[in-house]
Amino acid sequence: MNLKLQTRAFEIVAPRLQPGETPLAAARAMVGKFGGSRMGTALKQGLLLEAGGAIGAHLASAAAKQFPVVTDRRMFFLPQTFLGGPGKTLLGEIPRDQVRLVEVQMGFMSLLRLGFGDAGDGISLTFPRSDKKNAQLLVDALQSAPVV
Repeated sequence: MNLKLQTRAFEIVAPRLQPGETPLAAARAMVGKFGGSRMGTALKQGLLLEAGGAIGAHLASAAAKQFPVVTDRRMFFLPQTFLGGPGKTLLGEIPRDQVRLVEVQMGFMSLLRLGFGDAGDGISLTFPRSDKKNAQLLVDALQSAPVV
């Protein structure tokens, strides 16, 4: 993914940012259920959570291809357009202190598992080989301390 798409994603969430909030990373990803495998998520293109919280179920059912944007305070989820860019509507947002990076698997298909809150809710984000660097940027942003 080129920086132009990331910049466009930052511009789309800019009106929703709080004073002093800074976007850190954005990437295109396949969203699936929390327990999904890399290939399973990629092949099925996102599934409903069979059991779990409302946030993960909503995000997993909203659109298989999404554009997560991480700021220093929140994480936004935008749809992906037909050409792979960030869509203009907001699918959801969650405070960074409620997002846990549970698992990272970098490889041919990179996988991030994100947990939301304490209810066992979460999603998996799968990235193709061409977006491996962007997956790493998202990991780095999620591992930085959120601003409260």
